[in-house]
Amino acid sequence: MIQNDIGTNDAHVLVIQVEGLRLSLTYSDLHRQRFSFFQNLLGEIGAQWSAVVSRTTEGLNAGESYFVGTATFDSANETALTATLEALGSRIVFLIDWNRARKRLRLVVGKSNAILVLNESARRDIGHMGWLEAGAERLLFDAMEAVGGEFFRIGDRLDTVLGDEPARAFMLEAMAAASQAMQEHQPIPRIADSIRLLLLRHLGHQRDVFELLNEHAAFCHELAEGLQDALTHGLEHDSKAVAKLATRAKGWEHEADLLVMRSRKRAERNARWLPFTRLIEKADNIADALEEATFLLSLIAEGHHKGWHGKVRETLSRLAGRTHEAVRDHVKALTIAGVLREGGTAEDHEAFLAVTWRAVDAERQCDELLRDVRRALVRHVDDPVTLTLATDFAESIELATDALMVASFGIRELVLDRIGADR
Repeated sequence: MIQNDIGTNDAHVLVIQVEGLRLSLTYSDLHRQRFSFFQNLLGEIGAQWSAVVSRTTEGLNAGESYFVGTATFDSANETALTATLEALGSRIVFLIDWNRARKRLRLVVGKSNAILVLNESARRDIGHMGWLEAGAERLLFDAMEAVGGEFFRIGDRLDTVLGDEPARAFMLEAMAAASQAMQEHQPIPRIADSIRLLLLRHLGHQRDVFELLNEHAAFCHELAEGLQDALTHGLEHDSKAVAKLATRAKGWEHEADLLVMRSRKRAERNARWLPFTRLIEKADNIADALEEATFLLSLIAEGHHKGWHGKVRETLSRLAGRTHEAVRDHVKALTIAGVLREGGTAEDHEAFLAVTWRAVDAERQCDELLRDVRRALVRHVDDPVTLTLATDFAESIELATDALMVASFGIRELVLDRIGADR
């Protein structure tokens, strides 16, 4: 039998008993979260836990309640029993200063993330002691201060800037680095430098602030391409095919809206994201207009396409095609913008300006094409419902190019401002 008063209070005790090939461990803890942590750790090495009960014992733990449970392991032979004892010993060490580590981590990544980090660090055999001994949250706050105000403000936590999952990934790497460094007896200032470089690397993964804009632009491209393909293949005569396209378009537009919402949440946490949120909100008008155009095409396909031939089809196809080209340029502009964030070349600068100004030209050209469509509709369509729907359809497509022009100006100003700030 082995008994260990593992904590600083009377209620934090574990007792291990071996009888034959059966190992049992009775564990008590006043912290339910730490009990659950240990329960999960032992579950991963084959423990079968009894029901956990809450107890109160007079004269113990100042009369406060604590939790008790028993884990059992049945081994096939003595070799397996020895392996279980070794595995158990390797898990027990993670209880040492667990609560102190949780409190320190909570300052950096919040309550729920702190528990998740401790769970994963134990699973990976990293542990938290090296990080605690190296300075704990002070290491992180010093690194955040050294990085500067572009990314962090006073009082920021890592999860509010990087996001929950990236913050946890960073902490696991930081704890592993600190643990290794402490085992190698590296000086604390060197460990601090390592953590600072690690933070810069993780921020580099976040630096593509055009990420959401690029994703949003991809959905706009799907919408524009679907619309052009529908006109090219005469889908206004196939109500089922256009209904399917309209359903997909609604899904793309919804995904684009979710990206806008994500950007708004980022901006709520950090004002650094506000310019990008304003920009993606402008770009969302592109998706809205193209989805509306697809919906109107589905109504037209329900029998309201009288007179859709010759000049009408030609002008509508030209309008949709030019809009599709403009959306492709929108995607290119954002791709080049990501390169310019890291400096770029003179050729990159010229390509960026060229592609953004093409959006301005596209808006002007689509204004003219919309007039051509109206002229063709008046001359060749007699049915008033068809005329109304077709006019609304064309106006929705042209409206997307208006939004593209606004977004293009926004991208250009944002990139020029950021390049100037970096200088």
